[in-house]
Amino acid sequence: MIPYVKTLIADGWMAIAGGRGEFRVLGRKTALVCPDEIPEAACGALIARIDALADEAGRDDVWRGADGSDTRIFAFERHMPEFLSHLQLGRRMKAIDAYLGTRTRSWFLMANRVVPKPGNLGSGGGLHRDSAYSHQVKCIWYLCDVASGNGPFRYIPGSHRSAFADRRHYPLGENRVAAAERPLAEVTAKAGSLLVADTKCIHGGKPIERGARYALTLYTYKSIEKSRSVFRELGINPDHAHGL
Repeated sequence: MIPYVKTLIADGWMAIAGGRGEFRVLGRKTALVCPDEIPEAACGALIARIDALADEAGRDDVWRGADGSDTRIFAFERHMPEFLSHLQLGRRMKAIDAYLGTRTRSWFLMANRVVPKPGNLGSGGGLHRDSAYSHQVKCIWYLCDVASGNGPFRYIPGSHRSAFADRRHYPLGENRVAAAERPLAEVTAKAGSLLVADTKCIHGGKPIERGARYALTLYTYKSIEKSRSVFRELGINPDHAHGL
């Protein structure tokens, strides 16, 4: 019964307090793409910065996947102050709060580089929901051109809505999904594009076959302690977390 109750509460909260603001279209569309958010020259400079930090040994803000495909740098905002204005973070967080019916009190940027490795599952380690119950929003800026072969974000359209309808295929309360029962949409886009998605949907990076994929992702939380706990779980120094 607990999964049913939690699902009902989450659905009720969105109906009463959420679904508003600039990102309200996510309620219907699941994901949207805004082109030309970051200039090409800035994308190139950020990629070079990601490569330099990702390949530096001993960092306490870098997570590396076991297969060597996915490398993530947390609290990356510290390394790109001159480029932050392109992201319009205040506007994005205001839109996230209006859609979720919450208030952001802590945030960070995660930069990641995904490269081909045998048997890789793609960014995120396969299909999943970011939360089994509550809605979440991710803003993801592609820093390189992303086509079908180099790890695009993919998702099941509509799977962020009430989980009751799909509970036979995707049991309530479970984050990880073994296989998709409906076709996946792939988000391919040019460097500098912004992808916004309600990541309660079933999603994950497509396993990368060639080249590399570089991206920035905005994470928002209702407390700084939540950011710190995420860092601790990943082996990242929690001192890198900060509040508003």
